[in-house]
Amino acid sequence: MNNPNHIISDRLVDIKTVCATLCRSRASIYRDIERGDFPEPIKRGRSSRWRVSDLNKIIQPDADMAA
Repeated sequence: MNNPNHIISDRLVDIKTVCATLCRSRASIYRDIERGDFPEPIKRGRSSRWRVSDLNKIIQPDADMAA
């Protein structure tokens, strides 16, 4: 897409950002991942990252995520 007005609204964030955004501990996030109650991370080398859009769905599950 070569549209200069196109804004990338989804980015990847680390576990520190996930914990701060959701006010939860690292252990509780990974426990929920194991239970299948939280999105799996996207692996970048040894690092784990989550999509901001996935976090937004957790914060506001009924919000319309239209782009």
